[in-house]
Amino acid sequence: MSKIVRELRNYMAVIADLASGADEWTAQPAWLEFAPNNVCNLRCIMCAQADGVPVQVMKKEDAVRLLDQVLPTTTLWTPSALSEPMLANIRLVVEKCREHEVFLNMYSNCTLLDGARFAAMADRIHKLWISFDSADKAVLEMLRAGADFDRVVANITEVLAVAAERNIPVGFVAVLVKDNLRGMADLVDFLADRGAVRAKCDLRVQPMLDNAARCREQNVFAAFPPAEIERELDRACERARARGLNFHVDMDDPYRRNVTPQAPATRGITADVLSVMLDEVRDRFPHFCSMATSYVKIEPDGRVFPCCRGPRELEMGNTNEQSLTEIWNGPKYREFRRRMNAKDYPDVCRTCDVLIANPKFDKRWLQQPAGTAAADP
Repeated sequence: MSKIVRELRNYMAVIADLASGADEWTAQPAWLEFAPNNVCNLRCIMCAQADGVPVQVMKKEDAVRLLDQVLPTTTLWTPSALSEPMLANIRLVVEKCREHEVFLNMYSNCTLLDGARFAAMADRIHKLWISFDSADKAVLEMLRAGADFDRVVANITEVLAVAAERNIPVGFVAVLVKDNLRGMADLVDFLADRGAVRAKCDLRVQPMLDNAARCREQNVFAAFPPAEIERELDRACERARARGLNFHVDMDDPYRRNVTPQAPATRGITADVLSVMLDEVRDRFPHFCSMATSYVKIEPDGRVFPCCRGPRELEMGNTNEQSLTEIWNGPKYREFRRRMNAKDYPDVCRTCDVLIANPKFDKRWLQQPAGTAAADP
């Protein structure tokens, strides 16, 4: 059976498992988050790495065994563990992607990823996301502690030239903080000047999560009134329209913004079909977290979680003790799915935007406390 047939059948199995209300699934994970280590060369103030996390490294033979088990039905792989993927045995990652016909959804700080390295792996890239928060050297180097602004900008310029030539999707992620709010419009211009429009990139602004001690003094909501935050975001939107750069603010109203002056770059591969399937899941089964239907996160120490947040309360098992196949339909996963189907959400899910920001999610499903099944309103 060809890889594309296995993937398409797996997507259909997701829909069938959801429609039946099953807690034991025939579908397998289609999207993997895993890196064989959690090494990063920066200490970004908004990341838990800034507070110091123990280094975790999975033995190469264990990582290979795990990947050979998981990747045959996997479409998309995010090689991350609060880490820089260029330091996570990227040669092995790309080798396994080619062997199993898997594509990468990759996040990088672009300190080590230059044009030549990007070109060498471009055939396996579904989308590259570059973490870049400010056009101001001092602000960027403060937020991304350890980064060399000039080196990062040179690398970005090279990467965008390759992306435009080969139609490889690239996006930028900026974390909104106190010191970069007033520079958002300048960031739009800065990226446009370096080829982001020609490469059909998008810039996504995300809220800062309070997950590291050093970031707390940068809370934009404590520093500015809502009206001023909206005003600065609107200025950035105006610049994005004028320059032709896709610009999105992935935050709750009244801050949410979407400016799409051009169609984004796409590759027309099964990873794009996976995105369509996940949109369909959100629309047809809003009571069930769309990420938990297809995504699995495995940390370098083997712990398995059903989503990218990886809350400790939702640890499903450990690949050092069981195979992922056993964990995927083991008692913890089955109980998790049962609770999702019953609208009896774990506490950590009740505040997660992936679930509750879905326009079709009925907030009345949250009225009953966790541990009691909610009836349909």
